[in-house]
Amino acid sequence: MVAVSLFISLFFLWGGGYNTAPIFLPALLKAFGWSHGRVSWITGGLSLAIGVSAPIAGWLLDRVEARFVMGAGAILAVLGLLSASRSNSFESLLLSVLLLGFGLGASTWLAASTVIANWFPDRRGFALGIVTAGMEAGGMTFIVGSVIAAYGWRAGYFTVAIPELLIVVPLLVVFIRTRGRRKFRANLRLISRSQSVLPGFEVREAVRTRAFRMLVVAQLAYGLAVGGTFHHLVAFLEGLGYNLHSATLVVSIVLGLAAVGKAAMGALGDRIGGKNALALGFVMIAAGVFILLDASHVSILALWLVVVGIAGAAPVALVPMVTAETLGLRRFGTLFGWLGTVVTIGLFLGPLLVGWLTDLTGSYEQPFELCALIALVGSAAAFICKVPASATAPLLVQEGSSSAAV
Repeated sequence: MVAVSLFISLFFLWGGGYNTAPIFLPALLKAFGWSHGRVSWITGGLSLAIGVSAPIAGWLLDRVEARFVMGAGAILAVLGLLSASRSNSFESLLLSVLLLGFGLGASTWLAASTVIANWFPDRRGFALGIVTAGMEAGGMTFIVGSVIAAYGWRAGYFTVAIPELLIVVPLLVVFIRTRGRRKFRANLRLISRSQSVLPGFEVREAVRTRAFRMLVVAQLAYGLAVGGTFHHLVAFLEGLGYNLHSATLVVSIVLGLAAVGKAAMGALGDRIGGKNALALGFVMIAAGVFILLDASHVSILALWLVVVGIAGAAPVALVPMVTAETLGLRRFGTLFGWLGTVVTIGLFLGPLLVGWLTDLTGSYEQPFELCALIALVGSAAAFICKVPASATAPLLVQEGSSSAAV
């Protein structure tokens, strides 16, 4: 029930509150006549707010039950969406999406990853892939795209808010716990005589390791590369001659495929190691960007859907896996919260950078090529992210193991 509740919550919260941003972007361009750079502040501001709230949420998750943190975040997200649906100016809309972002930062992938990392000590990558696949399930983008086409962008924001209030908030409050009591006791039994801490590094120790620095680079690269291309995807496809309905359908399909691909890449990480799967995912993301540039041909667009569908969202499942593998669970919430801030800085800057370069060059080609190169940097960082040499004992305790923990 924990896993199912998190999947459903991520489907509505992230799928409706964040993944619909590319659908809203061209609608706002047409409604207000803003430039690409100005509209990018809306999607960028959303990402920035998520990043600002992430370390706060991570700190709270190490100390407060996840249901309270996530439930409060979901309520903030609902208030932001309702406010956005009534906005009449750039400033009011920006403030609304900032509120939405603060809520999403506390209620989505960071908190969900913390809960799953504690509940599933075995096959952690697969579990993270399955649960966080709710973020990429493409149903909400198709629904919102249809609502915007029929009733306008205001109705789109309102449509997202309702299931979050009526379905998500009750699920989070009733079913979510940071860790199960039996699993928690089983893990702690092997850690130390005092049974007071989980295995892993303290924050001050972790931030000095190469593993943490490489995770920072990988997160920033992911945010820049994927944020820069994804948020402008619908506008890019419309520039190639696709209509809004077709472009929205493409977004829905690629998100649906990403939900499956994320679970597959998580399972691959369990087999070949999280860092190796993460590096491979970044290479596929870079290849996908170059394929997308020739997407005026439907067959090429189909190839892009497959490649990006497999790997485009893989880091969302694999980065928390690598964090747990290299730095442990003792301060997982705090550390992953800071890594969440880094990725959202990339998600903030990526759309702005692509929007600015597009206004400057008159084309998406060069900005997208830059995003591909950034993804390759992320691949290199992931590949050299290893367990710190100072880790002389296992960072993660498996049930049934007799090993001592750090």
